[in-house]
Amino acid sequence: MLNTPDIIIYLLAASTSIFAVSIIAHVQKCLELKDKIKIFTFFTGIPFLLFISGTLISGFIQSSFEGMDSWMWVILLIILGVRFIMKAFKRNIEERFFDYTRWNVLLGLSIGLGMDFLILGMGFKFTTYDTQNVLILLIVCAFFAVLTGLVFGKKTGKFEWGNRMLYLGGLLFIGMAVKELAYLLGVI
Repeated sequence: MLNTPDIIIYLLAASTSIFAVSIIAHVQKCLELKDKIKIFTFFTGIPFLLFISGTLISGFIQSSFEGMDSWMWVILLIILGVRFIMKAFKRNIEERFFDYTRWNVLLGLSIGLGMDFLILGMGFKFTTYDTQNVLILLIVCAFFAVLTGLVFGKKTGKFEWGNRMLYLGGLLFIGMAVKELAYLLGVI
């Protein structure tokens, strides 16, 4: 059964990708205040909209999976966990450079980051948890992920923390999927 600490863990796990990109943005380029505001706006707003889109899409297809709601949630958590871990091992961040001051770059990265939130939004529709509460926590988690990522990137100047955070997010998703699976099987 989902409770508020579980929801916070899910959202923090999803926010690790936002944290990772925010670190990279600040390490690669010394950003001005207006650029930081654009990053905040895009990296919190677009994932928020995609989360809402995920819940709406899932509402349309939910009747097709009637009786399998909890299993769909576990499957989506595993997909997210594997995606994050694969991203952590695939990226060679030092070789990639984006101009984080350009709107089209921020839009593309925000949509890419938001895909994880789209999947998470679809998954939450298969649970009994109130989506409105999740939306409030989502904004808070994404906001703090961007803020701490930018500060952390400025202080450390190290790219590899981005990959470590993605790996951590993947492990959190898989760990929570195992917990949900144990609950479904009656182990806990």
